[in-house]
Amino acid sequence: MRNYIYLFVLLLLATSCKSQEKKNEWHPIVLKAKETSLYTKQLDWEKINTEFKKLTAGKEQTADIKEGLQYLINSLGDKHARFLSAKDYSIVVSYKGAIAEDNEGPKPKGAFINSVINDVSARFTYQLLEDDIGYLKIVGIGPGDVKEQSDFIRNGLLDLKKQGANKWIVDLRFNGGGNIEPMLSGLAPLLGEGFVGGGINSADEVRTFRIEKGQFYNYDRLACAMNELPKIAATEKIAVLLSRYTISSGEMLAISFKGREQTTFIGEPTAGYTTGTGLDIVNEELALVIAQDVFIDRNKKKYHGKVGVDTYMEFQHLVAIEEDKQIDKAMVWLNQ
Repeated sequence: MRNYIYLFVLLLLATSCKSQEKKNEWHPIVLKAKETSLYTKQLDWEKINTEFKKLTAGKEQTADIKEGLQYLINSLGDKHARFLSAKDYSIVVSYKGAIAEDNEGPKPKGAFINSVINDVSARFTYQLLEDDIGYLKIVGIGPGDVKEQSDFIRNGLLDLKKQGANKWIVDLRFNGGGNIEPMLSGLAPLLGEGFVGGGINSADEVRTFRIEKGQFYNYDRLACAMNELPKIAATEKIAVLLSRYTISSGEMLAISFKGREQTTFIGEPTAGYTTGTGLDIVNEELALVIAQDVFIDRNKKKYHGKVGVDTYMEFQHLVAIEEDKQIDKAMVWLNQ
């Protein structure tokens, strides 16, 4: 009789263990987020996993699990995060949770972002102001030929230098992000040599952005081969213009100038999307874009929110250069 009791207890324990194992089994989509998120150490993954499985139970199609996907994205507290279609990279769900205000400053307006900042027809422009001030307007850059896009910026820099520019205004107020490589490759001579910034992940691993002989290296990989010229002296003054609409890689570009001598920042604090994202294929239908590191400058200072300015001035977006008060302020500083 005793043997039967032992056997019964063992069966109960085995059944309980299997039930507990099934209960704690990670959903593959949640597991992918857990493995890659910058915020992994801060989150209650057991709770997230349990709730996600409840919301997606018995459902397989992407359209049917959108509620669960939205819950997962919002739970990360990652305003950069989104799920994309693995087929055409269209957005399935994006972050709609609360956004902590990391510092004061005006907030971006959606209509203006869509009509101006996200205008795919916007192009890089440059011109000489007065006799020796080179003005460079760097807008967001979408997918395309990195070399060709970099050359547009570098050739503008070269032309301005030939015209006599030795002071600079780098206008990032309309920069809504995109591909950082053409921006840094084109402007590399202005940034100076060596480590200029990058990102650091939750394991304290550093992704380096480095300039060497006028070339931009992304994580020790040459982004694209560029002409070493023009030569820009470290003493040449640079005024960087920022706005609430300077976003993501536009912010990383601004951060790359932080810590440079003879450099000032004028305008508004940026949008605060200061994380580097990675794209991971989850399955045949879904891809996950998620923050994997936080931006750092050349002194390895972390930027957990908005990029600040030295001189605050409200952004004017419907004025000619001749009437732009931020540009006027920059010119005064450059000529001091």
